[in-house]
Amino acid sequence: MKLLTILFMITCSLYSAEVDTKLFDGNNTISYYEAVKSTIDKNVPENQTDTDRIATERLILEKLTKLLNVTPKTNPLPDAILISDKNITSEQYHTYLEALTETYETIETLKDEELNMQSKRKYLKKSINDITTEDKKNLLLYQLQYAFYKLKGNNHTLLIKSYETLLSKGEIDFKEALKKVNFNIATLEKTVADADKKLTAIEQNTISLNLAKERELIYSETVSEDLKKKFLDNTASKMSQMTTKIDQKLLLALAYVQKTQGQKSLDYLASAKEDIHMLTPEIQKHYNYKSTMLKNIFKDLIGNVALALSSVENSAEDMYEYIYKKLTENLFVFNEQGISALDIGKVLLIIILGFMLAAFYKRKIMNLAINREKISISSAKAISSLGYYLIAFITFIIALNSIGLDLSNLGMIAGALSIGIGFGLQTVVSNLAAGIILMFERTIRLGDYIEVSDTIRGTVSDMKMRSTTVTTNDNIDVIIPNSSFIQNNVINWTLENDVRRIHIPFSVAYGTDNARVEEVIMEELKHTNINYVKNVMKYPTVIWMTAMGSSSVDYELIVWVRGKSTTKPSGTKSDFLKFIYAALNKHKIEIPFPQLDLHVKPTGKEISIDSQKEVQKGD
Repeated sequence: MKLLTILFMITCSLYSAEVDTKLFDGNNTISYYEAVKSTIDKNVPENQTDTDRIATERLILEKLTKLLNVTPKTNPLPDAILISDKNITSEQYHTYLEALTETYETIETLKDEELNMQSKRKYLKKSINDITTEDKKNLLLYQLQYAFYKLKGNNHTLLIKSYETLLSKGEIDFKEALKKVNFNIATLEKTVADADKKLTAIEQNTISLNLAKERELIYSETVSEDLKKKFLDNTASKMSQMTTKIDQKLLLALAYVQKTQGQKSLDYLASAKEDIHMLTPEIQKHYNYKSTMLKNIFKDLIGNVALALSSVENSAEDMYEYIYKKLTENLFVFNEQGISALDIGKVLLIIILGFMLAAFYKRKIMNLAINREKISISSAKAISSLGYYLIAFITFIIALNSIGLDLSNLGMIAGALSIGIGFGLQTVVSNLAAGIILMFERTIRLGDYIEVSDTIRGTVSDMKMRSTTVTTNDNIDVIIPNSSFIQNNVINWTLENDVRRIHIPFSVAYGTDNARVEEVIMEELKHTNINYVKNVMKYPTVIWMTAMGSSSVDYELIVWVRGKSTTKPSGTKSDFLKFIYAALNKHKIEIPFPQLDLHVKPTGKEISIDSQKEVQKGD
């Protein structure tokens, strides 16, 4: 087994590779780059494809060197606008708001780029791990590309953290500076009204341009370049007026927050959001960021409850967007795969459903065994346990695959685990294998009465893949590893049937007639209530003389028993001994007990003294 495992690992290693972490991790990266450059320079191209590949490798290596020496820098916010002791104009305040929005947009862009690089790293890692002999030439190129995206991703992570810190501080400064802003509400409202008038005119112009377009299509079936330019200019004018209108509404919302008129502020914020939907996708993205950021600021300024009650529809939509964003946001990265709360929930749901299915399967198999005599309880228990673990394993694989985790290296992992199992978990695996063997051989089943050793004897009460539980007659549960049943001798008292022969020893005194002893015991057996096998030629009841001891003649009553009498041997033996004792006493047959006769033999000296005394008496 171990030899096969080693061969498997060697075979896998010949057709796979690992990511070279020395290209992006460690203190000797620059010196390692020099060694890689030397390797690239030694390559001799055989065709144009090789020439292009080598040139690309050199280019990426140069970029890697530059990335190591680059320190990510952030664009600062115009803090000087807010630090001034004088009042802040609405234009300055809007400038700072634009800077905050651009910072927020930069963070989101960096996050998108980071996810994109993460996907590329995942693909490159799979290409490296699954490299073939034919594609071996591209291995260094894949390694360099992976290192490039890894270092660039690290820089993006640092930038995101820096920008988030900058944005957090900027939002605090923005909120604190609100009280110093000099809003001219009348001017802002007039600007909004003027923008509405201009938009009305633009809409009229749009209708006119559409009519002109239809005329040209009727006349020549094409649209002139001049008309196309007018459409573009009209759209640009519309977007310009729309953005002006939205910006002024957002400033009005802030102005009414300053005046503690929360409802008017929320109305302008909701109106601005409706206008944002009319923008082109590129501009709409920028204003969505601005609206989202302002909404977060407003939560602190006017409170979550007021913001939530401003519009039930908008609030529900915002809540959905917020929850979805939080659920899909990466919590951590594993094997170049981002893992979100939604992914974790999906995995847990699949695992729960899988284990419910496994439990249903196990329960169904056991019910079949109970309701049908053709399936034994022990077989059903073994099959149900095996199926349970198999379903659980498949569920685990499906759960991991559902969130995009790469399972292509499962063979390598299995090989590594096999080595670990061979050295550290061989006992566990041996027990599992023994459990499977017992399941198919059925040499030990639930309810069997077995004897494992001189001290362990009892009924099999539970069988699992790893161990078997034996309940002794003293009601003690003994958990025995399954490998013990394969490696050692085990006595199964009830394998084929539960009929067993037992030997009951007893003794009578010397001088007792042998025929009378047999006659008395056999006759009394006919009238006893003890459960034993009677009148079966295959299982005769006999009495054997076994020995002529020092003080007794020894016999054995050979009798066959079944059922509970088999599984309770000590109790059964006790019943027969009591029966024999009563039968012998009843018929006045002496039951001997160990006794010693002491004979005193006089010594020579004692005889001499006695003789002298007799002579003296005679005199």
